[in-house]
Amino acid sequence: MNRRKSILLFAALPATLAFAQTPTPPRPPDAARAGRGKAVYERYCISCHGEHGDGRGYSAQWLDPRPRDFTRAIFKCRSTPSGTLPVDDDLMRTLDEGLYHTNMPSWQVLGDRQLRDVIEYIKTFSPRWKEEGPGEPIHYVREPADDAASRKKGQQIWNAQACFNCHGQTGKGDGSSVPTLFDDWGFHITPFDFTSSPHRKCGSSDKDLYRTFLTGLNGTPMPSFADTVPPEDAWHLVHFLKTLQVENTSQGIFGISMGQ
Repeated sequence: MNRRKSILLFAALPATLAFAQTPTPPRPPDAARAGRGKAVYERYCISCHGEHGDGRGYSAQWLDPRPRDFTRAIFKCRSTPSGTLPVDDDLMRTLDEGLYHTNMPSWQVLGDRQLRDVIEYIKTFSPRWKEEGPGEPIHYVREPADDAASRKKGQQIWNAQACFNCHGQTGKGDGSSVPTLFDDWGFHITPFDFTSSPHRKCGSSDKDLYRTFLTGLNGTPMPSFADTVPPEDAWHLVHFLKTLQVENTSQGIFGISMGQ
């Protein structure tokens, strides 16, 4: 292949592919902000997350799920691909909104500056922040209409990906795999019950659910399906999951067994 053809072929590659091959450079924690953040952390966070950020504060023994261990820099709620570090806005969203179904409250009352300062301090607990940059946030494709056809396609994806093994035939979080599910710290975890509440740990909007499906929950058995499910199809699954709150039957919403 001559030089001209090589250049033309490279130029024809999708921009997203070229970008994905360029790692984000690390950005070590800002020392000044981390210094201020330490005071915030010691006042509001240390009782759960511990002096060393390892999730072993004196209150941790009574909490389920356990507080986040910052020393490994593994975060569930992210907009970045599986296995990568979150961007600051991901961490900010968690601090702003809190985490449903946990003891992590919203800290919005502290204001933007204190929250961003404590984010910088949290980064000092793990060397990962000095060695690698955050992942590139996923892109949201246009959402198709939330209609019967979309929901039925979502149900087909649910079955094809065997989501029921963990989340159960009716989405109650009681699948056959539940006894075998543990997080990276060795604690047993239970899959989300889609029938009980619209409030999910990493956000309650349709967009939040879409993001979780494509990024996974690092540190847990919940994987990313970005490599196996096209982005638009992820919306179909979102539409289907929303129906599980009102159509909690073993025959599913279309009279089709959800486990088949």
